[in-house]
Amino acid sequence: MLRTAAAWCVLGLAGVGFAQNVPDSAHPTAACGDDKTTFEVSRGPVGDTTLAATGKAMVYFIELYNLRDKGRFNRPTIRHGLDGDWLGATQGFTYLSASVDPGLHHLCSRWQSHFGRLSDQVSLNDFEAEAGKRYYFRVQINVEGASDGGAVSIDLERVSEDEGQFLVNEAARSISKPKS
Repeated sequence: MLRTAAAWCVLGLAGVGFAQNVPDSAHPTAACGDDKTTFEVSRGPVGDTTLAATGKAMVYFIELYNLRDKGRFNRPTIRHGLDGDWLGATQGFTYLSASVDPGLHHLCSRWQSHFGRLSDQVSLNDFEAEAGKRYYFRVQINVEGASDGGAVSIDLERVSEDEGQFLVNEAARSISKPKS
């Protein structure tokens, strides 16, 4: 009996070790996906032709960073999550969209980096989706004074439909896939 209890304790502790990268659903970062998931990002066409599936809403993440940069140098990669799963990532002036069910949704945008200081940067938001509507979230990267040790941060904020449509029509579609 003592061996059985000890075995259950060991298995319980091992389970805790495996679950450390996935936040508890009560934790604020529960909207994010698994920390180990990273993405490769490329740029697709500019503008949006996506239609929401019948009975669904559309959500957009638009990353704004160095709008004049047309190359890949020094572009941060930002992962975007919805209700605990990563949808994909953006890089530079790109957008990511997803069709979602009506109801309350929790969003996460998190910097993907090998540098702890950057990969700790996260911004959260939520919204109540209605079928047939579009919801736009601007992901603004703030690096003011970073070279002098200043703060680096991400702001995930909802923007009006007018501004959202404008930004999506100017940005390239993000094509992201998980790295193996």
